Amino acid sequence: MQELQTRVVLWIARTINPQVYANREFSINLEELRQLPQSTLGHEVAQFLDQNGFNPINSGDWIQRTHDVWHVLTGLQPSKHDEFMLQAFTRAQVFRPSSTILVLVGLLTRQINFTNILKAYRSGKLVKHLVECDIESEWQTPLAQVRQKLGILPLDSPK
Repeated sequence: MQELQTRVVLWIARTINPQVYANREFSINLEELRQLPQSTLGHEVAQFLDQNGFNPINSGDWIQRTHDVWHVLTGLQPSKHDEFMLQAFTRAQVFRPSSTILVLVGLLTRQINFTNILKAYRSGKLVKHLVECDIESEWQTPLAQVRQKLGILPLDSPK
């Protein structure tokens, strides 16, 4: 069921969002990332995907394909609450109508409060523009260093 929901959200996002680097090469080779030292960005992304039973997203634009990397960079989990926070962070970084819609749904259904949305949005405005980041060149860099380089303070997500 979750895979169907993911496919529907991805389709909606591809339909209503301006495409960001739709043809930019980006792929996640889980086998290679699993072999990297612990605490590196690549290893942490592989661990995030494995622990949550996710496969890398290989369709959509660059924002969609790097979505799970953004989870790792921000420290947000794949819970509904944290997903709404990540959408607010994403909207602060790039124009994404789907992010705005999802944040509003979260607020209207009371699955997240305005304070957490504002916190994530402000964080997204303060960090370096992630769409300009060459994520693949950072796979072997410790996650803490990548976050520091980008100006990201992990978002804790008190419910």
